[in-house]
Amino acid sequence: MTTSKPKLRTGTRMSLDEFLALGETDERMELIDGVLYVMPTATIDHQFLMRWICRFIEDYLYGFHDPPAEIHHDITTILSEELQRVVEPDLVVILAGRDDIRSVRHVEGVPDIVIEILSTDRSRDLVRKRQIYAEAGVREYWIFDPHNDTVLPLALQGNEYTERPALTAADALTTPLLHGLSIPLADIFHHRRRPPRDE
Repeated sequence: MTTSKPKLRTGTRMSLDEFLALGETDERMELIDGVLYVMPTATIDHQFLMRWICRFIEDYLYGFHDPPAEIHHDITTILSEELQRVVEPDLVVILAGRDDIRSVRHVEGVPDIVIEILSTDRSRDLVRKRQIYAEAGVREYWIFDPHNDTVLPLALQGNEYTERPALTAADALTTPLLHGLSIPLADIFHHRRRPPRDE
């Protein structure tokens, strides 16, 4: 007779070692200050936007013999062992020369750019994770809002983020960290194959 594992719930306290020992699961989870957070399943629109953002950055990187960065999606990222902070951003960008923070299974350090697509728990990405990424030293944090078709690009100044003007589908997303990268947001937000928006 087999017994099923107890369902993990948001608010459960655990150590970093216990969290990492969970291994691969069907759920996306993060550990913030030793407290488990179980994230909702990504919607079809969320997945679509993530794929296309990733595709534009991948196409940019493919143009280099020695790419200036690498991009990963849904990868467990250990921001701080001391604070027991482990996140799973939608996308992370790591600049060249920092391969030492990427292991076979995890990112064990601070990415240069983190990209999140807002979902049902909007305040978590807009407030709490903004604070966490700033404290960790993530140089840029891009927040895509699929409800309003906007992007809020944040750049770290000291230990806080400064906001550039929010971008709309009429704009292109650029960054000084990746010279020459320009993502035309209309090609993402107004893509003819984009699925119905999240409610």
